[in-house]
Amino acid sequence: MTPERRNQLLEEREFLLTSLADLEREFVVGDVDADDYASLKDSYTARAAIIIRELSDDSEPKVRKRIGWRPLAWSTLILLLAITAGIVVARNTGERLPGQGMNGPIDDGSVSSLLVQARSMGMSDIPAVLDLYSRVLAIEPDNVEALTYFGWFTVLSSTQEADASAGATRLQNGMVLLRQATISDPTYPDAHCFLGISFFRFIDDAAAAQPEMTACLEANPPAEVASMVQGLVTQINEAVAASTTSVP
Repeated sequence: MTPERRNQLLEEREFLLTSLADLEREFVVGDVDADDYASLKDSYTARAAIIIRELSDDSEPKVRKRIGWRPLAWSTLILLLAITAGIVVARNTGERLPGQGMNGPIDDGSVSSLLVQARSMGMSDIPAVLDLYSRVLAIEPDNVEALTYFGWFTVLSSTQEADASAGATRLQNGMVLLRQATISDPTYPDAHCFLGISFFRFIDDAAAAQPEMTACLEANPPAEVASMVQGLVTQINEAVAASTTSVP
């Protein structure tokens, strides 16, 4: 991708995100009716997802290694992967969804079959999972599961960037998608949980992480997920308290 094309995409992304925020405000005060709101939101979200995917693909490194701009302790990375696995497993245990046969998913290109395929892959092939979730968003731009997991896997993949700037861009893209997921469905715990983790572990913002983790637990996530994040919530609360007491 040429620098000119990249700058064009970055400008369009910022325009779309601003437009989404403006649209939310206009809808709340009654300046936009429900039909126009739904249509415009779907259009903006779908285009933003396409742009974010194109920017992420362009920054994919030839040699994958963990970056040094924001190193994660191995134990922390294991915790993040465990939380992801815990949520995916909890949502799939004993469940067979439309588009899923007795022997696995039916690949008919429908939203349900794409979601089943993505869930079944877990953490085994992040680029393939991102592709599946992006295909869901092309059909249903407001699909909260696709927004959430496309965003979260984008955040996790930022740790594999060889270039600090590319890693920061990928991280930002992932967090934008997670924020959009919390707007799309404020009661969906996964989005709040992953956004809170991202704020705390990737950009050291405990104050921003705290309300997201609270929302995650209040939304009644699977029990095994709640137990895994509870220790992290304690760390976040301690960090917020420490920063408050250290201010003169």
